Amino acid sequence: MKRALLCLVLSACAGKVPATRYYQLASPPTPAPSNSGVALVVETLDTDNAYDDERIVYRLTPYRLDYYDYHRWSAPPGTLIGNFLEAAFEASGRFRTVTREANSAAPVILGGRVIALEEVDKSKTAWVGHAVIELRLVDAVTGDLVWSQQFEENEPVKEQTPEGLAQALSRALDRIARNALPQIADHATQVARANDAAKAAKTTSAAKSNDTSRSARR
Repeated sequence: MKRALLCLVLSACAGKVPATRYYQLASPPTPAPSNSGVALVVETLDTDNAYDDERIVYRLTPYRLDYYDYHRWSAPPGTLIGNFLEAAFEASGRFRTVTREANSAAPVILGGRVIALEEVDKSKTAWVGHAVIELRLVDAVTGDLVWSQQFEENEPVKEQTPEGLAQALSRALDRIARNALPQIADHATQVARANDAAKAAKTTSAAKSNDTSRSARR
């Protein structure tokens, strides 16, 4: 009898477990003009420990953060934002190609760090999507840091649900992408030109060396 009651209790409890829901970021649809410029590689971003979790983070106070148990991102935040930036920059038309994989044609590689990606509950009726990311651009040949900047955006959550949060954070990250785009494109072009100039100088120097060697043999 006790075993039967235990089975009934366990079954009842099991039936109350909520389904896990998954959410993703979506960049607004933008007609892409003819792609020009140089190639760009976007890496998966590093993520600060508190946010390196597929569970969505929310805050009730500045001193404490919590996680939704049954509302999760569809991928780790560093991957999620990397994918978002790839789509946003590809749609901009400022680059010839934008890829997540290594590309020997790309003069620079974009990476960075997710510092915060969260819901902030300012009150019972006012939620805000809060995103802070640091972006870094490095020379694909030398590995030297070319540019870095930290971006922070807040966006009101219109619909107070996890899906509404995903929409708000998508709008916040879209602003970050738009603000970062001109700087990334300009630096990428400058590095590409510098690399081309260095290759041309090396070729010219090698040609002169060969001419000198042939003259000496005569």
